[in-house]
Amino acid sequence: MSALTEGTAAIVLAAGEARRFGGPKLIMPFADSTVIGCVVSALARAGVEPIIVVVGANRASIEGALASADVQIAENPDPSRGMLSSVQIGVAVVPESAGRFVIALADQPRLRAEDITRLIAEMARTGKGIARPVHCGKRGHPVVFASRYRNEILALPPEATLRDVIHRHLDDIVEVDVASDAFVRDIDTQEQYQDERRRAEAER
Repeated sequence: MSALTEGTAAIVLAAGEARRFGGPKLIMPFADSTVIGCVVSALARAGVEPIIVVVGANRASIEGALASADVQIAENPDPSRGMLSSVQIGVAVVPESAGRFVIALADQPRLRAEDITRLIAEMARTGKGIARPVHCGKRGHPVVFASRYRNEILALPPEATLRDVIHRHLDDIVEVDVASDAFVRDIDTQEQYQDERRRAEAER
């Protein structure tokens, strides 16, 4: 763990049913790992810990894919409630000692450790409580929150989203311009999966 990322936890949202994909997209092969394996690896190389993976009915397959990774599994018993429910389950188990936490999507396998570190660095440099990446004018993920937002996120009603927290604190956000489109792309379909694999291969 580097001094920069010390005290940073991560929540990886992996409870979706992947209906549009038509199968367990997160355990599909990607580079030398799997889709979710690449995300977890990037977080681990950035020195972020603990890494909390929020799963749904797909727990067994994801645990198998991450068998060699140092992660903490948290289960969402009803992912149909939406992404916020998974966020809240993850935030609830972030250690009280953590100064900030990264909320990451499990289907952005082209993220790199240095990408995550840069978000945290800009947050630390500016003293802001929220850091989010922007690529060509488009906002993406992961988003980093200071621990002072923990209770506000946990108190959100079921119909709310994380955007509600962000919009209430626009003066406490640092937007980090990033060159990589990995921040604004994820995998919902087979076509997007193949496209991300081609992009990853071209970047090697």
